Parts: sequence; structure tokens; C-alpha cells
Amino acid sequence: MLKMHMSLAVRDVTVTSEFYAALFQSKPTKSRDDYVKFEPEDLPLNISFSTLESARAADTSRHHLGIEFPSQATLDRAFERLSDANLVYGERESSVCCYANQDKFMVRDPDGYQWELYYLLSDTEIKIDPTSTCCASESTKMPCCA
Repeated sequence: MLKMHMSLAVRDVTVTSEFYAALFQSKPTKSRDDYVKFEPEDLPLNISFSTLESARAADTSRHHLGIEFPSQATLDRAFERLSDANLVYGERESSVCCYANQDKFMVRDPDGYQWELYYLLSDTEIKIDPTSTCCASESTKMPCCA
């Protein structure tokens, strides 16, 4: 099986490690003072985080990462677990974004990287449902197809 790798810059590896341990329900596979790596058992992913050389983080507000869940039940369990950990922001909603009808919610890591956690309900012919709050305002914006 192929495994996706991502490497992201962060301000504080310790705080980042705590967030991703909760998100992935796993411990880091490697951890140093300026570096942490996760390889969640149930995701074909190798994701690492390194401390930024400068004190200023990159603009993370216009980008997002995502996890597509295999069933409604698995998404429901993740939502409950992450809500209990106070990691969910914004509203959980079913909406049309990126030509897909999805049940989804968002979490944001300590450096502002946004994760869209969703279950695909169906593909659609429209890009964004105008009645959705998906990309409603800067303060609550979910970066659907940005």
C-alpha cells in the first residue's frame, strides 16, 4: 500500500504533538525537541512536524488537510471524541462543497492548519451550495474549495 507523506512547519512541537496524538489517537513514532512524526495505524500517512526557524508561522488560513471516513458511524465516533476534547471548531454540517455532498466538521491545530473530517454522502454537479455556511465568513469559514 502507498503511504502519503507530509511535512509541516510549526511553532511548538510539544503542543503540536499533543494535538495530533488526540486527532490520530496514536503516539508519535519519532519525537525530538524540534521534530515529531506520526504514522497512524488506520491511515496510510506519514506526517512530520518541524519547528520553524523563524518565530513567524506560514499563513495556514487558506489551506486545509482532510480525512475521509469510510462510514457515517466512524465519522460520528470521531466527532464525539474530538468534541469531548474541545478540538472541534465551527459547526458540523452536511453541505455541498467541491462537487460533493458531505457530512463534515473541522478541527484546527495549534498552528492554524485546518483539518476537514468528513464522510462523502454523494457526488454532485454543483460546486458549492449557496445555502451552506461552509464558506460563510472569515471567522467561521471552512476552506472548502478555496
